[in-house]
Amino acid sequence: MARPSRTLQPGTPAPGRQGWRWMASAYLALAHLLDWAPSLAHASLLEPATDITNAMVSRVERWEPVPGSEPSIGPPGEGAQGQWHPVELPQAIQRKATTRAAVNLPLPTVWYRTACPVPAAQETLALYLPRVNGGPLQVWLRNAQATRQLLDNSPAWPSQWNQPILLRLPSAAAQPHGSCLLFLALPPRADGSYALSRLWLGAETELQSLWSARQRWVVTVPLAASTTLVMLGLFSLAFWWRRRKDTAYLYFGLASLAWWLRNLHYGIELPQNLDALRWFWWATDASMTWVMLLVYLFSLRFATRRFPWVERLLLGFAVLVSAMSMPFLPWALDTPLLLHAANTLVAMGVTLLIAGSAWRGSRELRVLALALCICLGLGVHDLALLQLRISPESLYLMPYAMVLVLGAFLYAVNRRYISALEHAEGAAQVLQDKLSEQQRALQGNFALLAEVENERVRLTERQRLTRDMHDGLGAMLVSSLGQMEQGRLSQGDVAQVLRDCLEDLRLTIDSMEPIDQDLTTLLATLRQRVGHRLAQGGITLHWHMDDLPPLPWLDAPAALHVLRIVQEALANVVKHSGAANVTLSATVDTGPGVCVQIEDDGRGLPSLAGNTPGRGLNHIDERARQLGGHARILPGHLGGTVVQLWLPLEGPPPPATDGFRHSRWPAP
Repeated sequence: MARPSRTLQPGTPAPGRQGWRWMASAYLALAHLLDWAPSLAHASLLEPATDITNAMVSRVERWEPVPGSEPSIGPPGEGAQGQWHPVELPQAIQRKATTRAAVNLPLPTVWYRTACPVPAAQETLALYLPRVNGGPLQVWLRNAQATRQLLDNSPAWPSQWNQPILLRLPSAAAQPHGSCLLFLALPPRADGSYALSRLWLGAETELQSLWSARQRWVVTVPLAASTTLVMLGLFSLAFWWRRRKDTAYLYFGLASLAWWLRNLHYGIELPQNLDALRWFWWATDASMTWVMLLVYLFSLRFATRRFPWVERLLLGFAVLVSAMSMPFLPWALDTPLLLHAANTLVAMGVTLLIAGSAWRGSRELRVLALALCICLGLGVHDLALLQLRISPESLYLMPYAMVLVLGAFLYAVNRRYISALEHAEGAAQVLQDKLSEQQRALQGNFALLAEVENERVRLTERQRLTRDMHDGLGAMLVSSLGQMEQGRLSQGDVAQVLRDCLEDLRLTIDSMEPIDQDLTTLLATLRQRVGHRLAQGGITLHWHMDDLPPLPWLDAPAALHVLRIVQEALANVVKHSGAANVTLSATVDTGPGVCVQIEDDGRGLPSLAGNTPGRGLNHIDERARQLGGHARILPGHLGGTVVQLWLPLEGPPPPATDGFRHSRWPAP
């Protein structure tokens, strides 16, 4: 809060200041509404737990010198020209403002006196003053022996405006009642206005509690609140730095820094140099306007509609009053009260606008509007205290105003955070519902696709079986039936044809059995089927199998191709080779692939020399190509024939356009 010594004399504005008069009048009308605040604040916050009201002195004597008499250096003596008159404390006096040239010249000293109380045994007396405004304080003690000065606060008087004073009295004050007098001298400065609260004379231990309580509320708590606000403001600025669109956090962070500058005079020693002191007070006075601007910009971020013209006017007002109140201007001495009065009027208008918007706006804005209304009332109270319209014992309440704004900010941020969480949870629930719906739809589609796929597999398998039975078993039966009708087949031949048909049917059925992509199991099934036939032909079957890896592509159609290739090779051994032994082996090839080999010790195939293989050998080669592999027929090392079938590990490639796959046999 600005120093109380810089005030205007009501009713006597300085020449050239007539345009501000209506602002000051409006402000003074508001100030009278808060006359009850001092007693309430002092009684509720600053009174100690113990009853020491007997130490309070509210009635003292004030010296009225004879006009034109020379002021005395010390307390007026018995022969001084003047008279002591009883007055009631607290007392506030306003005088006409001086010019800048005379601002540092002291006015006539104002003297007060009171009798020292009689202390109890072993009790140290002390003097406690809640507030002295307008100039330095001097304390003198007079008894029967001498008059001496106990305190001269002139070096530190700029910082005295809000600091309570506690002074221990010497043992010389312990005199019979009335024989020891205590004098208080106030040499007013600047405009000559001054204020003196009630004083307390009593035991030091009891008055110490009063001084500590007031020191806590006028210095410690405001500084702690400002520091806390700055820390939260820095956090708000850091949040805004990551989310530039949320300008509310920017304005709140800047407002907290401006508020820290505004309250800086509560906790530091003010400059002793007069020019430096003026610039310091200008910074604190002007910062209040910027605090108001930033707080309103922050609050308007929560309005349902924007008021860009209001924001531009507020910015122009802040720049104007900051420039017009600079200390080097000729009217600078009169501006603090007018500046704060103008701030109050502007604050009333903008607060009313925000309150109107909050009536139909969000809950956050209503809480902010309520906080701003309370802050406006606190500001009017402090301006009344600044102008000495209310008791000087009252506290400046504006340091606590930003606590309300802080609470409103935390409420608004909490509401936004909860709203964002609820929105996110709602969106997540909507997405979950949509996902569940899509999952149900996908499950239905999957079930339909699975049914279609099963139907396709069944149809494909049915078609394959039909084709195999038509091309194999059916063709064999039709051919045999024609030969029987022509009388070409004997009873033994018919039995052999039927056995071949039955074997072909069993082979088709074996290809449908689950083998888990295991070629060894598939070949073992074939061995069981054809072993007895080889034995009937006098041929011994030898079995050699490596540890073969699974073949991912070995499904029922592919298995049938493999079985028919091996069956065709073994049938050729039985029919044409005249062999006594046949070896069925399967090894892993470096292709990478698997090599299935059927080798007999018979007489071999005569057709190999002329390079004209029969239909059965052509079928073997064609089926191998459909599997992505290759078949070849070679003469054995010791005679006989070797049929080799090479199969890939990963699977056959897509079919060629001509229906065949031209595979290259892997290098050995």
